Amino acid sequence: MKKLFAFIMSSLLLASCAEHKQTTVGITKEQISFPIGERINNPAFTGEAYLKPLISVDSVFNFPQTNVVTFGPAAHSSWHRHGGMVVLVTDGVGLYQEEGKPAQILRRGDVLQIPAGVRHWHGATKDNWFSQVVIYDSAWKPAETYNDSDNSISDEYYNGLEMEEYAHQTTTDSLMFAAPDSTLSLPTFNGPIRLENTVDAPNVAGSPGLHYVVFEPGVINAWHTHPGGQILIATDGIGYHQIEGLPVEVLHPGDVVMCPPNVKHWHGASPNSRFAHLAVGTNPDRPAVVWTDEMLSKEEYERLPKE
Repeated sequence: MKKLFAFIMSSLLLASCAEHKQTTVGITKEQISFPIGERINNPAFTGEAYLKPLISVDSVFNFPQTNVVTFGPAAHSSWHRHGGMVVLVTDGVGLYQEEGKPAQILRRGDVLQIPAGVRHWHGATKDNWFSQVVIYDSAWKPAETYNDSDNSISDEYYNGLEMEEYAHQTTTDSLMFAAPDSTLSLPTFNGPIRLENTVDAPNVAGSPGLHYVVFEPGVINAWHTHPGGQILIATDGIGYHQIEGLPVEVLHPGDVVMCPPNVKHWHGASPNSRFAHLAVGTNPDRPAVVWTDEMLSKEEYERLPKE
C-alpha cells in the first residue's frame, strides 16, 4: 500500500511540474517578505521583474554586492553569465536552469551556488511570484571569450521546459530557512536560540559564512562588539537592534543592519514574536566577536517600542 501511495504521489508531482503547475499554495505580490524595489526595464528580462539593492560593496565591511530580485508569474531573465553567486530563496516558487541541464524548481528556503561563468537563467513559474536574495562577485571578469550569440528565451522554450525539483532544505515552524529542532542555551543570551550555518565559507561569491539565528519571543543577546563588523539581514518575525548611544531599531523581514567594526550593539526578538536573521561576521580575518557581561534589564526591555 505504501509503495502504491508513493507511486501515485510521484506521478502527480511529475505531471504537475511538466505543466508548470504549483505544488504548494502560491503567494501574491503583497505577500512577498522582502522589499521588491524598482521595476526592471531591461530587454534581458521578460515580464514583471524588480530589483532592490540590499548591500553595496564598500571598504568597511568588504561584503559582496547583494540584491533582492523578484519575478512576477512567468517572468524570467535571459541566458547570462556573471561572477560566482549565492542564491537564497525568500518567497514563492521559481526556476533556475544551467545550460544543458533540466530546470530546477526552487522554493522558499532553498540555497544554491552558481559558479562564475556558468551560463544560466532564472525566473518564476507560471503561476507564482518568486523572490530571491543574490550575493555575487560583481568584480568578476571572464578569463575566456564566450560565444553566446543568442541569449533569448522564447515562450515556446519556457512553456516546454523539462523540470525537476531542487534538493530542498527542510524548514520547520514556517521559518524561512532550515534550522535545527534543538535549541542552544548560551550565557550571552537570556533564553534559547537555534543556530544553523546557511552558507559556509569558502563559497562561490567569496562571502564570509552566513549564520541563521532564531530567537524565541523575548530572547535577546548581551552587548558585544565585532572587530571585523557585522551585517544582519532580518528574515522572520519582528526583532530589535541597538547600537550603543543610538535609538532602538525595530526590524522586519528585509531590513539590513550594518554594525561597523568595534561598535557595541545588541539584538534579539520582540516580546510577542519569534525573530530570525542571517548574521555575517565581516572581515573574517579579524576576531569574530567580543562579548560583555552587560544585558538589558527586564525593565529596560519592557520600555522598548512595541511592535
